[in-house]
Amino acid sequence: MKNTITRVDALNFAIDELSKGGQVDTEYTEVVEILTKIRDQIAKPRKSSDEAKAKAKAKRADARATLMAQVLPILREVITTDMTAKEIFAAAQERLPQDFTANKVQAVLLREMKGEVIKTETKGKANTYRLAE
Repeated sequence: MKNTITRVDALNFAIDELSKGGQVDTEYTEVVEILTKIRDQIAKPRKSSDEAKAKAKAKRADARATLMAQVLPILREVITTDMTAKEIFAAAQERLPQDFTANKVQAVLLREMKGEVIKTETKGKANTYRLAE
C-alpha cells in the first residue's frame, strides 16, 4: 500500500471490500452505489486554478479601474498645498465613496498617484502630499 492514500483510493478500497470479487451483497448494494457516486464526483477534474485566478484578477482590476476613475479626479481637485492623507480625506470625504477611509486615500496616493504626487516625510510627523507640477 502507498504511504499516502487519497480519498479516491479509500473509496475504491471500500467499494472493493463491499463487493468481494464483483458480487455485492444485497444489503450493501445501495451503499456501494452511493460510494461509487461520491468517488466519481471527487475524481472529476476541476477547472484550472490558473484560469480561475486570471479571471478573478481581471475582475478585480476592472473594479479597481472603475473606482479609480471616480476617485482620482476628486483627490487631484482637493490637494491644493502640502496636506496629510487625513486632511485630504477630510476635504474630499463628502464626494468619495461611502466606504472610503483616510487609509484608503493614503494607499491611493502611494500607489495610483505615485508619479503625480510628491511625498514629504518629516520625522515624528505625518507625511504630507502635494501634486507635482
